[in-house]
Amino acid sequence: MKKITVVTGNSNKAKEIAALIGAPVESACLDIKEIQSLSVAEVAREKALAAYRALGVPVVVDDTGMNIAALGGLPGALVFWFLDALGPEGILRLMRDSEDRRASVSTCIAYCEGPAVELFEGIIPGTVSTETRGSNGFGCDPIFIPDGQSRTYAEMTPEEKNTMSMRSMALAKLRDFLRQRSG
Repeated sequence: MKKITVVTGNSNKAKEIAALIGAPVESACLDIKEIQSLSVAEVAREKALAAYRALGVPVVVDDTGMNIAALGGLPGALVFWFLDALGPEGILRLMRDSEDRRASVSTCIAYCEGPAVELFEGIIPGTVSTETRGSNGFGCDPIFIPDGQSRTYAEMTPEEKNTMSMRSMALAKLRDFLRQRSG
């Protein structure tokens, strides 16, 4: 397989991606302006095109979101900014009077080696807890409970979370795509 550049400032993310897709990976840190959209697929696609234009090599980028039914689908791909401004507790405060706790988390992995961008999305349905729980993970992990589970992602070990995470689901799709292409 071709070497792929993962555009991230997080070297652990690049290692995780390399392990999950079974391809040679290096990481590059780029300051890419993100379009404003609630769609993780739209954001990931535009980031991949910008990264490819800047580097001229096959790239992988990702974007993650959280859609909450009671908030009309917010924060969507803006989840990073919501969490930065409000924290998980702030999202819970926005929902304090809501009985509808349905939500989903998603990651879109975008692969680009030219003008075309391939998108691989993992979506996990679940609910938003009524309080923060757990100390593992990051982002919305302390408030998101995947369907069929009683614990938040933050209450799971990293290994447990990886068996049912939206990122590992999207990366498995990327891995299968790359294997098909390499024959």
